[in-house]
Amino acid sequence: MKKFGLITLILIYSCACSSNKTVDCSLVLCATGDYINLELIVDGENVISNGMYTEEDITVTGDVQENIQVQVFSNTIGTTSGLLEISNPDWGPEQYSYIVQLGNDWEFTFEVGFTVTNYPCCGDNLEIISLTSNEVTIEHKRYSSFYTVILN
Repeated sequence: MKKFGLITLILIYSCACSSNKTVDCSLVLCATGDYINLELIVDGENVISNGMYTEEDITVTGDVQENIQVQVFSNTIGTTSGLLEISNPDWGPEQYSYIVQLGNDWEFTFEVGFTVTNYPCCGDNLEIISLTSNEVTIEHKRYSSFYTVILN
């Protein structure tokens, strides 16, 4: 009986310490970073959600212009109420520079840097590693999906 107990214990231990260390990705939701979400703030107010600027008032130009897509979301749910989303399927793991113009009132340049992730579940997705400007203040909270641009 002791032999049977010892063999059972050895089998359980060997199964628990299996060298097969596969990652279970079934519950992972992969977020891509191949878009830039900007919250635009003037005098403490989000100028997209308050209706001051609509998609027709906003112009984005820059390095890779051909396939640039600009969308304005004025009623988002979450930690901010309005976002400017900029995306381009031609982006790769490098630096880009863009100019955002809000009507005739505001214009600022920002630089964005991308890298390619190599996470086991999500594969090779673009991820923003830097978003900076010498003209305006840009804030980003860790694990947030948007950057706050303060225009005052």
